[in-house]
Amino acid sequence: MIVAIAMTLAGILLVHQLRTSQIRAIDTALEIRVQDIESLMEDGTPPSQLSVEDEQDDFVQVIDVSNGKVVTASANMAGRQRVVAGGDGTTVTMLVAGLDPENFRVHVHLTEGTPKYAIVVGTNLENVDRVAATTVRSLVIGLPVLLALIAVVTWLIVDRTLRPVEAIRSEVADIGGGDLHRRVPEPTSGDEIGRLARTMNAMLDRLESADVAQAHFVSDASHELRTPIAVIRHELEVGLRSDNPELLREIAGEVLDENLRMQHLVEDLLLLARRDGRTGPDPRVGWKPIDLDDVILSQVQQVVSDTTVGIAGVSAGQICCDEGQVVRVVRNLLDNALRHAKSQVDISLTSTDDGHVVLAVDDDGAGIAKDDRERVFERFVRLDESRSRDAGGSGLGLAIVAEVVADHDGTVNAGTSPTLGGARFTATFPDARR
Repeated sequence: MIVAIAMTLAGILLVHQLRTSQIRAIDTALEIRVQDIESLMEDGTPPSQLSVEDEQDDFVQVIDVSNGKVVTASANMAGRQRVVAGGDGTTVTMLVAGLDPENFRVHVHLTEGTPKYAIVVGTNLENVDRVAATTVRSLVIGLPVLLALIAVVTWLIVDRTLRPVEAIRSEVADIGGGDLHRRVPEPTSGDEIGRLARTMNAMLDRLESADVAQAHFVSDASHELRTPIAVIRHELEVGLRSDNPELLREIAGEVLDENLRMQHLVEDLLLLARRDGRTGPDPRVGWKPIDLDDVILSQVQQVVSDTTVGIAGVSAGQICCDEGQVVRVVRNLLDNALRHAKSQVDISLTSTDDGHVVLAVDDDGAGIAKDDRERVFERFVRLDESRSRDAGGSGLGLAIVAEVVADHDGTVNAGTSPTLGGARFTATFPDARR
C-alpha cells in the first residue's frame, strides 16, 4: 500500500512536471518568435510587408495598438478577429477572438516607439494535452502491472528471508527443559538472521551449561549432605539403645561435630547459591577499603593446630572489598593449607609496583599436580579421593575462594611453594591505594 501510494503520487508529479516543462519550452519558443519579428521591424521592414508564416499550430498577428487594426497575420488567422484590442499605448486587452484560452498559449509584446504595435504569437496546446493524456494512460496501465510485479517479488524475497526465522521459531518453540541440547538451524548467510541464529545457539549453550552445572550442584550437595545426616542418624540410633553415660557423651560429641560440618556445608552452599542467583544493584556499592594484613593476622590468631603458621612475610596491603567475603577467602586458604601441611604453613602479603596486592599461602605438604591446578578450584572437587571426609573437606572452599576473588577483579592460582616445597595458593587483588 505504501509503494502504491508513493508511485501514484510520483505519477501525478511526473505528469504535472511533464506538462509544465512542455509549456515552459513553448513559452521560450514564442518569445524567440516575437524577437525575430521585432528584429525585422527594427531593421526597417514595414509591419504590413512582414511575411509571417504559420508553423503547425502557431499563429501570428501584428496589431496597431492605436486603432486596434490587424496589420499583418499568419495564414491560419485569416478572417479571424484580432486577438487583442487597442490599448492606451502601454497595455492591451486580450480578446477571446474565437480561441479557447485553455487550449492556446499566447504571448503578446508591445514594440517601442510610435506607432506602437502589439506582436501577438500563440500556439495550440492540443499536442501538450495529447502527450499528457498518453502519459496518464501509460501510467494507468503500467503502474498496476509494476505494483503487481513488486508485490510478487517482495512476497518471494520476504518469504525466503523469513523462512529461516520461522525455522528458528519453530525449533525454539519445541525446546523444553529437557531439550537444551538441541540447537536452532544456522543459515549459511552472514546476515542479521545468521547472527540471530548463532546468538540463539550461544544462549542455548549457556543455558545447557547452567542446567548441567545446576544438576551437578544439586547432586553433589545432596551427596555431601547425605553423609552427615546418615552419621547423625546412626549415632542417635546407637544412643537410643544404650544407657552408658560415657557412650552417650561420646555420641553427643560426634553428633555435634557432624552438625557443625553440615552447618559449614550449608553456609557454603548458601553463599554459592546467592552468588549464582545474584540480581539487583551492583554489590560493590557497600565495599570499603580494608587492611588485608589485619585480616590475615586476626585469622591466624584463631587457628587451633599443631602446625606452625609463619607470618613474617606479611606486610601492609589495602584493598577495596566486601570484608566478610575476603575474610572467607583468607580463612579458606588457611584451612586448606593446614589440612594438607605436614608441619609448616607460611603466609605472605606484598604490594607490587603495578598496583596489586598479592596474598600467598604456602604449605609443606604433598603439593598439587600440574594437571589438577585448575580443576582444584571447581566445586566439590577433592583431589585425593582416598582421604576421609574429615580431612578432605566438602570441596567447596577453594571454589568459593576463586569466585570471590574473581568478583573483586582479582585472580587466584595454584602452584608449587618455592620455600616449603608443597602447594602455594596465590590471590591477587587491585591495590586500593593506587
